[in-house]
Amino acid sequence: MVTNVDLDHHATFGSRAEVAELLEGWLARAPQAVRGWELEPVAFPLAVAGEHNRRNAATALAALELIGVARAEAEPLLGEFAGAGRRLERRGQAHGVTVLDTYAHHPAEIAADLQAVREEGDGRVLVLFQPHLYSRTRHLAREFGAALAAADAVAVAEVYPAREEPIEGVTGKLIVDAVAEARPGFPLAWTPDPADGARWLAGRARSGDTILTVGAGDVDLAADVVLDALR
Repeated sequence: MVTNVDLDHHATFGSRAEVAELLEGWLARAPQAVRGWELEPVAFPLAVAGEHNRRNAATALAALELIGVARAEAEPLLGEFAGAGRRLERRGQAHGVTVLDTYAHHPAEIAADLQAVREEGDGRVLVLFQPHLYSRTRHLAREFGAALAAADAVAVAEVYPAREEPIEGVTGKLIVDAVAEARPGFPLAWTPDPADGARWLAGRARSGDTILTVGAGDVDLAADVVLDALR
C-alpha cells in the first residue's frame, strides 16, 4: 500500500511524476494494492489528530480488509493507536506551554502537522524548524515558507546536512526569506543554532501555546532547551 505521493529526494527524482511512476510500477507487481489518495479519511475517533492520520487509517483499514480482517474488528484497534516517536510526540509542558517534537521535513508534512496541532486547541503554535538536506532546501524553500507561514511564530535553524556536502548559497536563510515573502511582518527569526531558536520561542510563549520542534535532524534535542528556558 502507498499512503500518498509527493516530490522529494531531488538528487534522485526530477519531478513528482517520476516518483509516481516508480511507485505505480511497484504497486503493479503486487497481487493487491491500496492507493491511499483514492480513499476518504475515516470518520471514527482516533487517538491521533490530523486529516493525514485519518487518511492513513483509511489506508490501513483497506489493506487489512484485503487480507481478510473485518473492518468492525480493525476499527477499534486503529482508534487506540497513540502514534509513533517523533510524530507530534509530546515532550513536556511548562507554565501551560506544551512542547511537541515531529520528524516532519517536507512542506506537506509540516502543513499536515500544523493542521493537526490546530485541531487540538485554540492556542498559538510556535515552530522551530531545522531544514534537512541542502538539496531539499534549495528546491523547496518557497514551499517551506508557505507551510511555515501558517504558524504564529517561526525560528529557522541552519540546514542539517546528513549525507550531503554543502551547496554554495544554500542555507536555512533561504527559508527565512521565503517565510517573510509569504507573510510579511510575521514573527520570524534566523537562528542557525537550534538552541538559540528554542530560547527565542520560549521567550515569546505564553500559557496555552504549543511549541513545535520540527525536522529530521537533531532538532529534537532542542525540545529540552525549550522546556528548560520555560522553567
